[in-house]
Amino acid sequence: MNISSTSSGAAIESVLAAQQSSTQSKIAYAVAGKALDAQRSAGDAAVALIESAGQLGAALGKGAHLDTSG
Repeated sequence: MNISSTSSGAAIESVLAAQQSSTQSKIAYAVAGKALDAQRSAGDAAVALIESAGQLGAALGKGAHLDTSG
């Protein structure tokens, strides 16, 4: 009976390890998704800032003339 309980114990441990690995993979995937969302938000904010700076410069007439004589 010792062999049977040992093999069933190993089978249970194997199933538990597989479940734990699956759970860890799901968590890692979710965390990576959140990080990607944060990077997208930061990128969108940077683009909006650059666009607003360009519009402000155009409104003030900056960059309309370039003096290349020194």
